[in-house]
Amino acid sequence: MIEDRSGAIGIAADRASVTTPFLDPEMEALAQLANAPNAPSILNSPPTLMRAVLSQLSPQGGPAMVSVHDQRVCGVATRDYRPSQHCRGTILFMHGGGWVTGSLDDYDSFTRLIASITHCRVVSVDYRLAPEHPFPAAVVDVHAVFGALDPDGPLLVAGDSAGGNLAAVLCQLDRDKGKPRIAGQILIYPSVAGRTDGTAMHAFEPPMMKRAEIEAYYDLYVPDRELRRDVRFAPALGQLDNLPPALVITAGADLLAAEGEAYVQALLAAGCDAALHRQEGAIHAYLTLLPQSRAAQATMDRIANFVSGLVSSAS
Repeated sequence: MIEDRSGAIGIAADRASVTTPFLDPEMEALAQLANAPNAPSILNSPPTLMRAVLSQLSPQGGPAMVSVHDQRVCGVATRDYRPSQHCRGTILFMHGGGWVTGSLDDYDSFTRLIASITHCRVVSVDYRLAPEHPFPAAVVDVHAVFGALDPDGPLLVAGDSAGGNLAAVLCQLDRDKGKPRIAGQILIYPSVAGRTDGTAMHAFEPPMMKRAEIEAYYDLYVPDRELRRDVRFAPALGQLDNLPPALVITAGADLLAAEGEAYVQALLAAGCDAALHRQEGAIHAYLTLLPQSRAAQATMDRIANFVSGLVSSAS
């Protein structure tokens, strides 16, 4: 395993001794905004309002592309980014937002950045959202797009938070069909365990995405708790052998870090290639909401290097 830790404290699935996580000063303003009195959250606001809030917070603009093309694939809206005429590979990207918020437009700036730094074609998927379309609608959508995709060069999957969950699920579905197509997976502060009752979820109070909020998103996406052991929601419960090389990104001030880091260990134990980049002091969603921060830039460099290594070895 290649482990990249920015002042990290080591991998641990159980961090009960940590009560106050270090917060990167560049994250403080956003954390204060999230914790302001009467700030909207999934605990006090309907999904429609939270979708509007994310749209307001999402950065606009981004690197220019040779082409950006919107189309429907198997009935699912997608956006296809090509940073150059000759792309090194293709990344199928699933956005975050707790399976409840997020859209192609909200993630337009971030997907442009990914395409630019990796020199890869990026196909962003606008899967159906809960609670209007609960589990497994999102999985069905991204799997349909994946099956219809004709990639340029090696094919990777990537996603942040809920999108990281969907990327991890796709890797298992791809492997189970035989003749797997996926060359690598990039899981950015992913949800992979589907639980909020473990010790690590009570280890500290994060600046953003508190335990109760994670639980609220789970309730909206998978209201039937009997389904929460389905590997299409909790990929950490699935068979982890023969999966593609993985880069897992975690944020030090994020409750989901523990399960992401445990997932790296489980992949390694199953004989898979896995690398961890733990960004100390970072909060959940720092890559998309604070792309100009030093933490985000360091993480994007790590992603670019990971992709470069995979596409180079495949060529």
